[in-house]
Amino acid sequence: MVTANQKWAIVTGGSIRGGLAISRTLHSRGMSVVVHHGSTDSLERAQVLIDELNSIRANSALRWQAALEDHPAFPYQDLDVSVVVCNASRLSMTNCADFEQGLLDFRIHVTGHAALLSSIEEKLKRNHGSIVGITDIQVDQPNRDFVWYHVAKGGLETLLRALAVQWAPDVRCNIVAPGPMDWHEGWDDEPRQHAILSSTPLNRTGSFVELASAVAWLALDATYVTGQVLKIDGGRSIWLK
Repeated sequence: MVTANQKWAIVTGGSIRGGLAISRTLHSRGMSVVVHHGSTDSLERAQVLIDELNSIRANSALRWQAALEDHPAFPYQDLDVSVVVCNASRLSMTNCADFEQGLLDFRIHVTGHAALLSSIEEKLKRNHGSIVGITDIQVDQPNRDFVWYHVAKGGLETLLRALAVQWAPDVRCNIVAPGPMDWHEGWDDEPRQHAILSSTPLNRTGSFVELASAVAWLALDATYVTGQVLKIDGGRSIWLK
């Protein structure tokens, strides 16, 4: 049962890795959370998180399954949404000629999130809401072999910076661009891991809790910050080595 004074956050891709930490952190800050996931493959994982959050505070979490590439509108129009975290992502190796894969990347990262945001634009404006996008420091420092991922993440940054102007002064829009985070499960390329850490001034990966803390600060606390890209990367983006 939804109550009149609940403030809701939507976290796309909110049941795994960084999205999981963001969902938990916003919930711990008193927000009710809609955990988005993309397919039935992630349904069980998302439901475990929903049950966890509702056990902490009753009726404070909902699950939303939708493929962002289909440009879904947000279905729960009775919810008082004031925060959206555009976190859902797809990381796939592509070359310049991989146009179909590029279009899929663009639909997930950019136009899929745009469809969600446009469907709740008036609600966000009424609530003086906040949007935070999760991108990547590789937008500015591209890695090899991930052409369309970089292009799409760059598109998400530009979308939110444009909305920071168009939807001002009612809605703040910012971006968190992480660098090396907790390694993907099963990725054990030790030489590559060493190379990454040796070019990171803090000499470690970041944690998803640290990522989530930055997102929560931008979403809830940084009331005079909009249109900005905050790099959470242990200094990697400033060190030429």
